[in-house]
Amino acid sequence: MAVPFRKPPADLEPDLSGPGADPFRYGWRWQRVRLPSGEVTEQQIPLTVDDLLDPQLGDEVTQSGPHGQWFVRLGYLLQQYYESREDVLVCLDMKMIWGIPGLPGPSPDVAIVQGIRDKAAERSSFDVLKEGVRPGLILELVSSLDNAVRANDYEKKVDIYARAGIPEYFILDPPTLATKGRLLLTAYRLGLNGRYRPIEPDAEGRLLSATTGLLFGIEGDQTLLILDPKTGERPLDFAENRARLAEERADREMEARKAAEAENAQLRLELEQARKAASKSP
Repeated sequence: MAVPFRKPPADLEPDLSGPGADPFRYGWRWQRVRLPSGEVTEQQIPLTVDDLLDPQLGDEVTQSGPHGQWFVRLGYLLQQYYESREDVLVCLDMKMIWGIPGLPGPSPDVAIVQGIRDKAAERSSFDVLKEGVRPGLILELVSSLDNAVRANDYEKKVDIYARAGIPEYFILDPPTLATKGRLLLTAYRLGLNGRYRPIEPDAEGRLLSATTGLLFGIEGDQTLLILDPKTGERPLDFAENRARLAEERADREMEARKAAEAENAQLRLELEQARKAASKSP
């Protein structure tokens, strides 16, 4: 196991894995089975917590509400930021195929891949050997379902991503009962020894991703900040981008109204001048 790593907040949320727990709490997959009668049918098979580390095509994985909301927001932010970069691919919930025997291939919430050859290619998974490049930064949003799921992100994936040679691994833990209502941010960088080491925050508590050049921080207790320190540019989420577009549209409409009013005023002036000139004619 790569060390040191940060332990997840413990015992702040009920453990849902005891007797009587929903067997489909992690999700399910459909599997062909042969009944005693000889009939072949498909049955819904519950996923285990270990299945989440190596999901298969067609698996249905359950997510908590906060996880889904943060997933949409974070994915939108980063996809919009890299939209104009043909050499950068932002993968969302896409299964990784490492080409390393025995190493599970999770589906990271967000994986940023730089140096991609064909950004527009259709992909249902990301094959590192086929693509010729691996993600430089992986970000996982912690699900708050139970302690076993949280341990996947905080412990098991630390080992998996280190063994896969991922240079940086960031963990975002959304504000929930498990975090006492605070957004938590943990980050690792791969050392020369192949082990992850925690990234030290700057004087303002922000964490620099060396692979992307982006700063990640927390404003207050619940707001995620992503900033390009070189340009001062901050990716906008959907609501912020919509507000910006609305403001730009309002500005254009105002300029158009001003131009129309000026044109009408000029036309009225010319008509008045023509009327006066006509009244003076013999």
